[in-house]
Amino acid sequence: MSSETKARRCAIWFAISELKSRGYLIDRCCGKDRIFDLIAWNREHVLGLIIRTARTPDIRTCHNDVTKTSPLVLDRMVPGKTELWLYHPGGKSRYSILPGGAIAIREAMV
Repeated sequence: MSSETKARRCAIWFAISELKSRGYLIDRCCGKDRIFDLIAWNREHVLGLIIRTARTPDIRTCHNDVTKTSPLVLDRMVPGKTELWLYHPGGKSRYSILPGGAIAIREAMV
């Protein structure tokens, strides 16, 4: 059986659904040593996505993921943007992974 929790598997499928509705093509990454959970692309962007779940919207719960991915962004080892999507009881928080850490992405009101 997969080591992923049911909540995390559901979060991945929510992310896939949202990305498809935005016109992205998605490839799901597998394996215990993977860096990204999803790779998504459209005509303008390539996204490397890390999908996580937590009981609080605090990015500190994903410290290991940020510290593992930031050097790759610094060395330009990933094409396009790298984001962490954190699903929590209050909804979803998006963070852009940058060379020095992560910064919250404010979504425009539709």
